Amino acid sequence: MHTEKSIATILSETKEELKQFVSTRVNMLKAEMDEKISRLKAVIPLAVVAALFLVSAWGVFTFALIALLHALFVPSVYAWLWASLIVALVYAIVGAIAGWFAYSEIKATKLTPTRTLKVLQQDQVWIQNEARTA
Repeated sequence: MHTEKSIATILSETKEELKQFVSTRVNMLKAEMDEKISRLKAVIPLAVVAALFLVSAWGVFTFALIALLHALFVPSVYAWLWASLIVALVYAIVGAIAGWFAYSEIKATKLTPTRTLKVLQQDQVWIQNEARTA
């Protein structure tokens, strides 16, 4: 004896499967985005530390370094200028290196949910194949 399902039963089952399908994809998207955001949260302290060190270094060492370099240029009228420019250049190099590390980490952490998009593309191919065979 062969019993066929009613249209209402089929629609109900399809609705449940669709809800489960969408729920799975939404949960996957949330998990992937949480992972990416946590990586960004991890790099933000690095950027803050870089900025704090640059500012602290500027405040603590600037006058001492300028005074030390000034001593090398004492015969020159521009001794303070040259000493200041040298210290500024060193600070700019250190700041650029720290900023480059922070930038490269942020750039490496793309916000696009690549795994979720890949699964959705596979789902699209599967649905297209199912539609062709039906």
